[in-house]
Amino acid sequence: MERLSFLMRRKVVVTTFALFAIANLAFGQDYQDKYIKYSSAKLSEEQKDVLKKEIKGVNYDEKEAMVLTKITEWQYHIDTVGVTYHRVGNTFGYARMLLNTLEDKHIDRACKAILASIALQDVNPNSKTFGLWPYFKEEPLATKRTPPDFNMADFFSVTLLDIYMGHKQRLPDSVVAKIVASLKLASRCIEKRNQGPSYTNIAIMGTYVTYMVSHLFDMPDMQAYAAKRLKTFYDYTIEKQGFTEYNSPTYTITALDEVSRMKQHIIEPEAKAMVDKINDVAWSIIARHYHKPSGQWAGPNSRSYSTFLKQEKLYTILNLASKGKVNLGVRKFDANEILLEYEMPEKYFSYFNAPVYPRLENDVFEPNEPKVTGTTLLEKEFVLSTANRSCLWNQRRPFLAFWGTKESPRYLQFQFVKNNYDFSSAAIFTHQDGTNVLAGVNLFLFGGDKHIGIDKIKTGKFKAKDLRLRFRFGGTKSSDDLNIPNKENEPFQFKLDDLNFQFHLFQASLDKQKGFWEKGGDGKDAWIDYVLYTGAEKEFDLNTVQEAVWAFTFSMGEKGKKLPASKPEFDSKDKTFNAKWNNLTITFPTNLLPLGGFPKNL
Repeated sequence: MERLSFLMRRKVVVTTFALFAIANLAFGQDYQDKYIKYSSAKLSEEQKDVLKKEIKGVNYDEKEAMVLTKITEWQYHIDTVGVTYHRVGNTFGYARMLLNTLEDKHIDRACKAILASIALQDVNPNSKTFGLWPYFKEEPLATKRTPPDFNMADFFSVTLLDIYMGHKQRLPDSVVAKIVASLKLASRCIEKRNQGPSYTNIAIMGTYVTYMVSHLFDMPDMQAYAAKRLKTFYDYTIEKQGFTEYNSPTYTITALDEVSRMKQHIIEPEAKAMVDKINDVAWSIIARHYHKPSGQWAGPNSRSYSTFLKQEKLYTILNLASKGKVNLGVRKFDANEILLEYEMPEKYFSYFNAPVYPRLENDVFEPNEPKVTGTTLLEKEFVLSTANRSCLWNQRRPFLAFWGTKESPRYLQFQFVKNNYDFSSAAIFTHQDGTNVLAGVNLFLFGGDKHIGIDKIKTGKFKAKDLRLRFRFGGTKSSDDLNIPNKENEPFQFKLDDLNFQFHLFQASLDKQKGFWEKGGDGKDAWIDYVLYTGAEKEFDLNTVQEAVWAFTFSMGEKGKKLPASKPEFDSKDKTFNAKWNNLTITFPTNLLPLGGFPKNL
């Protein structure tokens, strides 16, 4: 307090928040009971330097006390594109970064940012979004045109928990009280939504939030809810030996983030044992699907936001989780997750340090009928993977190959494209044996357009000016080395990057309407397309389609390896397409059935 008096005598103007920080220089408190533990934030100089650099690049609006973000791309929950708005999540994250520097000069700004974002939370108990935040200050929940994103109650609560547990001793009581009240409201929003275990990242994140909030702030009813929710998620994960978003580079890492938080903070023995087992499952998925030569996370992937792996984040996690025993040459802290403590079981180290090739990984992603299985062949030169059944939403990767090097990887992905965007109402069925794949594609009624759930084609009718099947060669800048057949249904092959590729579209019918082949690219990727329609925009009525069938074989192998020359056998009877090629078989409907009919588990 002498320091405070000195400043006042010198008439130095400081804010209330800064004064509080000066009066509490001796902060830091560890907490533990029989359920949870936490401690004040402690960072290395390396971690602090990462944060300081990141902070310099933030576009912070002093007047609004929020971070500005330019919206350049369409997203499911955003009303407007091409504008610069104040983003709630980025502002919470910015406040956390400021506080994690452990420099008291940042406390004032961090507190203002926290309060500005908390103020945007829906506090109306009669509202459907009670306890939720919007994405942006400029798109309040009450007037949004697009659906609200209830995931934000989970995501923002995680950040607020980090702030509360890591820094509450440094913050004014008034700010701490606001954080506590906000966390309670958000946890009630999470509880009311009650997301089941099938939506992995939100299921586990919401479990973490409700468990921690209920024990931190003595909420017995929510403690019971959180314990039950953890057990439900554990049982579901053990049954599947994985997550609903199977083998997902995006969601497995997100799940691992939240599991790591649980491992840091949840200590009750029964809960801890479940968390440890979930952690093992996550690491098994990552290890068994990592392809070291290309530096890529092999498919098939239920959900992936980017086909190429974000190597820096994974490699840093591997380094931290193995305490440096897995070192793939990159260690770059994520400023948003800088306090996480990952832990990889030692039995998985060899998958990254000295993997065995060739190796075949067979997965059962959905054990209930119709089963969803995955096949991944990992060779030194390439990795080829398929899911036996899937829709072709832009986040799915049911047919995927990688090759190349860690520094210059390549991929092949199959897509069904409408107006240059993946069409969610297309489905693929595959059977893979090593380097050979037999695949069939059809359409189904009342599925999604760009998204599987948000923009469903409720009438079965949609407008399009372009429809095509696409084999996308990611990282191949020119289509000059690609080949297309002279005739519609003849096999074709070519060599690329010292690998052989062979394709045969042996059946193609949209009510007997034929298409044609062409190749193209955008300077980053090249592709081979089978064009179903291109021209003036017109309406397609899926209700009237009697037959939609595209079936193909695919083979790949290192240069010099002979690829199979046999032709497939097939027939179409009783609205069912059957095909056989060597020892591979597929069966799928030729007519269009409603989503929820034949095409379950897509």
